Amino acid sequence: MIIHVVRHAEAVDRSPQVSEEHRYLTARGRERFRDAARAFKKAGFRPDVILTSPLVRAVQTADILAEALHFAGDCDVASQLSPGFRLSLLQKCLAGHREAKEVVLVGHEPDVGMLVHDLLEVNGPCSLKKGVIVSLETDGFKPGEAKLLQMITGGGKTIDSTAEALARLQE
Repeated sequence: MIIHVVRHAEAVDRSPQVSEEHRYLTARGRERFRDAARAFKKAGFRPDVILTSPLVRAVQTADILAEALHFAGDCDVASQLSPGFRLSLLQKCLAGHREAKEVVLVGHEPDVGMLVHDLLEVNGPCSLKKGVIVSLETDGFKPGEAKLLQMITGGGKTIDSTAEALARLQE
């Protein structure tokens, strides 16, 4: 299975006027993620499923990706992808999509960084900057069973070198 781990794009800052779950993407965040989504499409990936956290900024990020891909399905909200998501919840998150060969997961830091860290079982912490897409291939959901395929920055730069991608993830 190929799993594309996505951190939501840049959102408005926390404030008393906008609750955490209602924070939405900035104009800059939307534009930069459109670049990332175009690079993702150009790379030839064709996900069967797009799953997103229920928080507004993640749903908007998933919608931009779906639009760029001309994705025929819906972006499904997966409550497991809310803040607090861990590798232990991955199988439950994917339970209704066992036939899928390629899945997108849109979530939040530090959760998506820990997921990538755990699947790759790398030394040191990982974190995804806003709008980053990390593509992994795995036959299972145990630590260290995944292979990094590529990374796309929040601005749309494609990184095929595993060493360079890991260096960026561990900055």
